[in-house]
Amino acid sequence: MRKNTDAASSPDFALFLLGIEQKYKVPLNEVLDAVTRFGISRGKIQGYFEVQSYLKKKGLTTQQVNDGMVHRWFPA
Repeated sequence: MRKNTDAASSPDFALFLLGIEQKYKVPLNEVLDAVTRFGISRGKIQGYFEVQSYLKKKGLTTQQVNDGMVHRWFPA
């Protein structure tokens, strides 16, 4: 457990979080919520904000995407 807390408090991880905040133009609270949700996995955090950015650009909601996937994978 000590290794995980050390990684989370490292300057590199702090710079990573600030980079996410600047790149995706989201408040720090939202970045910290993602850390709470995904842990210190940089890939998961980066992927989450990449998907959110894509959805925002396309004007889609998560619910619309989820519904579309259900209909595509399980057609009536």
